[in-house]
Amino acid sequence: MSLKNLFKTNIFRGIFILIIFLCYSICGTLATYLFKYAINDLTKGNWDRFVFWLVIDFIVSIFTVLTLPLGTFLFNKQVQECLHNIRSQIMRRYYNSGGYKVSEIQNELGNNLKVLTDDYATPWIQIWTNLLSLIFAIGTLITLHWSLILFVAVAAIIVLTLPKIMTKKLSNSTAAAAKKNAQFLNTIENWFSGLSELRRYSASGRLDRALGQDSRKLAEANVYRKKVQGISISINGLGNAIGQIGSSLFSGLLFFNHIITLGDWFITGSFASTIFNGLWEVINAMTQMRSTKKLRQEIADLTKSIPEKKPGTVVYGVECHNLKVQYQNGESISYPDFTINKGDKVLLSGDSGTGKSTLFKVLLGQLKPKTGEVYFTAQDGTKISPQQARLGYIAQDATLFPDTIANNITMFNSKLVSKLKEAVQKVQLVPDLAKFPNQINTTVDLDQGNLSGGQRQKVVLARAEIHDEPFLLLDEATSAVDSKSTSEIIGNLLDTDKTLLMIAHNFSPELKDKFDYQINLKSNKKSGNQNDN
Repeated sequence: MSLKNLFKTNIFRGIFILIIFLCYSICGTLATYLFKYAINDLTKGNWDRFVFWLVIDFIVSIFTVLTLPLGTFLFNKQVQECLHNIRSQIMRRYYNSGGYKVSEIQNELGNNLKVLTDDYATPWIQIWTNLLSLIFAIGTLITLHWSLILFVAVAAIIVLTLPKIMTKKLSNSTAAAAKKNAQFLNTIENWFSGLSELRRYSASGRLDRALGQDSRKLAEANVYRKKVQGISISINGLGNAIGQIGSSLFSGLLFFNHIITLGDWFITGSFASTIFNGLWEVINAMTQMRSTKKLRQEIADLTKSIPEKKPGTVVYGVECHNLKVQYQNGESISYPDFTINKGDKVLLSGDSGTGKSTLFKVLLGQLKPKTGEVYFTAQDGTKISPQQARLGYIAQDATLFPDTIANNITMFNSKLVSKLKEAVQKVQLVPDLAKFPNQINTTVDLDQGNLSGGQRQKVVLARAEIHDEPFLLLDEATSAVDSKSTSEIIGNLLDTDKTLLMIAHNFSPELKDKFDYQINLKSNKKSGNQNDN
């Protein structure tokens, strides 16, 4: 977020906001200045003119009061539209790149943008209104006596030097609080994703310790940030108080020497207060804004456009040679060489822990092997890397979105609507849809879970069917589906010309025999203290 981006969000409204706050400052200055004449007429005993100036002052004050909420409303609207644009840019970047965790995205789109709103966007309008008030107050003091502005200028220089004491500490404390918040969100994501397991084994104590530790660190970071802000405000406030008292004393000397009138002395105090309060507000606002420097750079980097991810090359087969994958703990898995040709139907089997899901991660380009070669083959035989390959993938945990079942199948591609009927029939979803009043137009409720595990898997299977990728990876894709439906679904897949590589445990011997062949993985893990490090 920058002032330029904030203003360019809606240029016409931005100009109008500046004009409104200009009128607000002019009216505020005029209301204070006119009160001088009321005071002077009061000391002369001129009641009629005293009332006249009070009425004029009241009218100007009413206009001042009305302009402030209007300007504030329009400015908040400008800020929210700017934030909307930033969120859109950040989400586009996350979409076109990988390697980000949900908690990190939540922190950027939630906490960090809120910090920018409170500590960067809002202070800008405080700076604008207070600077205008400062300019008009200084101009007014010059008309009263030149020495007044000279005194105020000297005091102002002293006040302006005070914030530099805390600038670096404020910036570091804000960045530290943002980092601790990201860590806390990451902990929530890691532990609450397995909340049902924790409940099953009554492990609430471990959850409390994990969350409590990061929660305390976040609380301490926020307390320290507020402490630094409080110290900074106190230092600025001390300078402000000294400046105001000094101005009142100096203008009092001018009054007793008959250089200015009582009305002049009264408004001098008001304008001096405006100047020093304005300086204080400007300094605090600038201090807040400086504290977001690192955060603004982080957001700016996220809003930079990156090339859109190009669609991969459609693949039909895969080859694997001398493949070895190593984990961070040093443990490694070696895989047998294999070649899967176009149209082959292959069952990937093996005991738990033999690396079936890890192999899928390699094929999907999510995990880089330590040694060996893995490549897909295009229709013309060209070698395609996993990162550039386009293939279908069905995970055991079905990923659905809070939209209709139809849109979850077509993935929001209206051109595929005509194929919905055939797709839901092939995955045995028709009887399930009949149970819903809106059938295929039923909205998936992720919170209430209105679809069973088997129904969710069928929706994802229908998604793969309707998008018709020639190469399909299936990881326990029917584990929650009943055996009869599983047999029908797998039978339909095996009757196609697709290339299939499927992980499954609960297939009957008859169903397994329908595959062209099996790749049976055996446990050959090596620990990190061996020579494969």
